Amino acid sequence: MSREPVVKPFLTLLYAFFMLFVFTTWGYVLAPFMGRRKAMWHIGEAYFRHMSRIWGVEHEIEGLENLPPEILDGRQPVIYIANHTSYLDAMMLTCYLPNRPTFLAKVEMLFIPVLGVACWMGGVIFINRRNRPKAIASLKRAAERIRGGATIAAFPEGTRTRDGQLLPFKKGIFNLALDAGVPLVPIGLTGGFEMLPAGSLRVKPGTFRIHVGAPIHPSEHPDLEVLRDEAWTAVKALVAKG
Repeated sequence: MSREPVVKPFLTLLYAFFMLFVFTTWGYVLAPFMGRRKAMWHIGEAYFRHMSRIWGVEHEIEGLENLPPEILDGRQPVIYIANHTSYLDAMMLTCYLPNRPTFLAKVEMLFIPVLGVACWMGGVIFINRRNRPKAIASLKRAAERIRGGATIAAFPEGTRTRDGQLLPFKKGIFNLALDAGVPLVPIGLTGGFEMLPAGSLRVKPGTFRIHVGAPIHPSEHPDLEVLRDEAWTAVKALVAKG
């Protein structure tokens, strides 16, 4: 059963932004000692777990047994691909996925007060969807990160769902998978849309579920559109688990 929120709903938004400022400031303090990204990963995870308690959000994760040991322990970098249900998605994946993925995000996120700075400090790779050369350059940086051992996480729909349905996948992340030659790990997220749908600023208490599927190897699907369709079908099946 979901917990009741600790703070009344009309105060949660103000509290969330205040605590984001506090935690981000701590990230600045720790960055010279831990490195910018590592400091923000730790601070970000602490913030997300704290706010989950405040909001009354619980989580469940299943399917990690689908991942081989080399993915679980970080020896094999991967690209996690998930449906995009709400602003809670990245928070939950940061807290509960194996390793600490580097997220791809639209460049507009960079200009959100405090949050944009936190994302930059955490190593988020920003994609300018309106400028193709810049978008390609960002994907090349992501490929370099992967070759350096980093795991990437992305939402291939490119935006949050407005009606709870899975949107078509854009091609960019699949070009990246073919370029880097690493497995895609499909993830189905449920619960987030009901708790924080697009257009809402109030988080309702509930359970956020993460369904992890078996890796998809680009070498087995060298055609871009076939790879994209295979990934969409896999994510769709995971979402259907509810």
